[in-house]
Amino acid sequence: MNHAIPICDLHCDTAMGLAAGKTLDDPGLQVNLPAMREAGIGLQVFACYVPPVLPEGRKFDFASKMLDALEKEIGAHGAEITVCRCTQDILDARSSGRIAAILAVENGDALEGDLKNLERFHARGVRLLTLVHSRSNRWIISCGDKAPSFEGLTRFGEEIVAAMNKLGMIIDVSHAHDRAVEKVLEQSCRPIVASHSCAYTICPVPRNLKDPLIKRIAAGGGLVGVNIYPGFLDAGYTKASEKLGDLFSEISKEEEKAGPDPAKHDAVFRGATGERFRKAMSAYRVPLDRYLEHLFHMLTIAGDDHVAFGSDFDGVPDLPEGVTGCRGLGLVRARLAEAELPRKSIEKLCWTNFLRIFQAVCG
Repeated sequence: MNHAIPICDLHCDTAMGLAAGKTLDDPGLQVNLPAMREAGIGLQVFACYVPPVLPEGRKFDFASKMLDALEKEIGAHGAEITVCRCTQDILDARSSGRIAAILAVENGDALEGDLKNLERFHARGVRLLTLVHSRSNRWIISCGDKAPSFEGLTRFGEEIVAAMNKLGMIIDVSHAHDRAVEKVLEQSCRPIVASHSCAYTICPVPRNLKDPLIKRIAAGGGLVGVNIYPGFLDAGYTKASEKLGDLFSEISKEEEKAGPDPAKHDAVFRGATGERFRKAMSAYRVPLDRYLEHLFHMLTIAGDDHVAFGSDFDGVPDLPEGVTGCRGLGLVRARLAEAELPRKSIEKLCWTNFLRIFQAVCG
């Protein structure tokens, strides 16, 4: 499969590395310009992740500074990549041979309970918001919450959904509790996405989507981007990693100690603790074929108009065997062709599905 079919990736966490001082030329980043060119990446959604452990009053500012760093670095490579705010921008980038970059914020905590902050993000070009992360906030329940204090989404959460619909921002429900996803689907008048989620049927962890929710997202015209982290792909890997409980606790403590310093947050997975995790899990390798299993499962139950790639590169502590970064999506595209998936379906998964959503929501 040649690069005539470009690849769109709905989620990476590379912005944290850029805020920490790295550049898009850095081969240490899983998403970097040479690798993107080699893989045929045509569009990348760059998520600015806001750690839930940050104190109130610091989260909007943290996201804003990360967006500053991201835009500055993209601007420094303007001949190769450009920020896109509307569909025409994406088409113009494609026709000029540049990669389209979409700005996103991961974790609605960044709004700090103020709809004006949502408007501020939109005004500066943010076109996708992941509503929640690993901890519930005051208006939406996280999938990591074992004892929710309310029913998925509060009235203020509904106001956020309505405001995003009106502004033309893509609602992302990855990390959200099942009931929260249901509530968002009930409230939204536009298609939504789960930008980086896998299939619960194959790997039953709270982060993954159950089949009825995948079907409902598809029925609303939405899209699921499949995550490449082994812990969401393979139940055996997940079970093995659960034995590293103390190490996960250590990672959490490191995030809390990092405070508002992007460099310290970036070092959590890239540094010694992340290396200890990879070494501890080195005997349990997950093949890239497991990623294909999730893709084909979703194709079966949702159809080829509603599945895409959502890697989570630069935001996870480990990757499948043989995958070192975004070049892995090029391997996935080739595997789809080898599996004799129709070219039209490959085009949808790799490229046109997200463009359809983007056009419908953002214009």
